[in-house]
Amino acid sequence: MAARWPLATTPPVLQAAWAVAACLIAATPAAAAPQDVLLSAMPERLGESGHVEASTSRVNRRINFSEPEDDPRLAAAAANGDYRSTQIAGAWQVRDGTWLSGALWQRQISDGIDTFRYQGWQLSGLVRVNEPDGVVPAVALRLSAWGNQADVTETTTPVRVPGAILDSVAIARPSDRQWQLDLIGTWVAAPTLDITGVIGAGQVQLGYGDLSATTTRNGCRYNLSFNGNDIFGTLAEPCTGTGGGVIQQFFDSSGDYGVDVAKEIAWGGTFLQAGLNASWRQGPWTVRGGMLMHRIQRRAVDSIAEARGQRTFKGARLLALEASHQFHDHLTLLLRLEASDHLFMADLPVTYNSSTSSRFGGRFSQATLGLRASF
Repeated sequence: MAARWPLATTPPVLQAAWAVAACLIAATPAAAAPQDVLLSAMPERLGESGHVEASTSRVNRRINFSEPEDDPRLAAAAANGDYRSTQIAGAWQVRDGTWLSGALWQRQISDGIDTFRYQGWQLSGLVRVNEPDGVVPAVALRLSAWGNQADVTETTTPVRVPGAILDSVAIARPSDRQWQLDLIGTWVAAPTLDITGVIGAGQVQLGYGDLSATTTRNGCRYNLSFNGNDIFGTLAEPCTGTGGGVIQQFFDSSGDYGVDVAKEIAWGGTFLQAGLNASWRQGPWTVRGGMLMHRIQRRAVDSIAEARGQRTFKGARLLALEASHQFHDHLTLLLRLEASDHLFMADLPVTYNSSTSSRFGGRFSQATLGLRASF
């Protein structure tokens, strides 16, 4: 038989699906592109004609994804989250003052229970509109497109929420896409010292393909599929139930319970950023460090989360410090330390939504070891 799921039992199932879907799309808020903290109007400082960098990153401590209202068992596991990534980036001087650059990276995020894998990319073009001359800085404009995506993110263990258990949840093709424009000024304060200021703006849009889940109700297992705010449930396999008849199919709408799927997990927004960094060179050694301030305005999603009493985060401070040693004419070994006052606020917008916004108040730091080849 087909039916509309009884109102008395639907909300826990819907809340369960929404909670786990949120965790899948948002295992981690929106932000500045990777390495924006160390931007320069003079990329040739890293290689006269270009450079290629390969590196790997690890967090320097366990990440805590837990919330006070979490189930104690899940909260204990979520206090042991992990993050690691590998990346390759490069830049090429097309002609004097004009550069093309790109990057690819692979990230693995664990919340202590499940592991999620994202692929990232970035393409940028930089044009220097003014060359340095004494007290006059080099000035450049940079236009970038960048994003993150996964083929699918899904749970590997059952998840318990008040009133229901979801046996599995799957999100197909979660992604984010950004356009960004930066104005960069680099002042050559001394032959060995550069000081750079950056201001930028951009826009972000999240998206996903399909949302599905399975749940057990009255002793029977159901497949749940979502089409926008519409929910369609079907009996997954023959079942006798626990008495009172077995519902073969049901229809429902998340909108009846104050949930708007698109606005909450496929949101859009705009952001501004400003930063300052410095680079000092002495013999084969180079030390770079800087700070970037980021501010974002998201459409709908934050106001929805706040109406439910959840914390939201609209700004972040990003820090970076890098030491590198040129041990060969064209090869440099580098160690980079990065920190943010909010988890993953720097470069994974795909991981922020209305249900998980309050998880990201904690600090985040990571270390990167890399090899740079210049030419």
